[in-house]
Amino acid sequence: MPTTITPPALLARIDAGTAPAIVDVRSRWEFTRGHVPGARHIPFWSLPARTSELSSVNPVVLYCGHGPRAYFAGAVLRLAGFRQVQYLEGHMRQWRRAGLREESYG
Repeated sequence: MPTTITPPALLARIDAGTAPAIVDVRSRWEFTRGHVPGARHIPFWSLPARTSELSSVNPVVLYCGHGPRAYFAGAVLRLAGFRQVQYLEGHMRQWRRAGLREESYG
């Protein structure tokens, strides 16, 4: 079973300044319309070529819209040697249902 972090717990860590690396693996269109505060945008399809942008010794939280793209990204990271991969429970859908704040561009 994958390790998860709840949206409220992740937001509490963001607010406390102790957030892990947060990676949004959705499309640019989705990302610009709203994402978890402080999230880095690395689309799932580009992650295999961009794993060096993340530290394999620190926790990484992945999310997408509903889950499948994040699970693909997690497999990529684990194959690249990452051991502390977590998923945002319920992904962006649950974040929004909880009414938590987002950052957006556009």
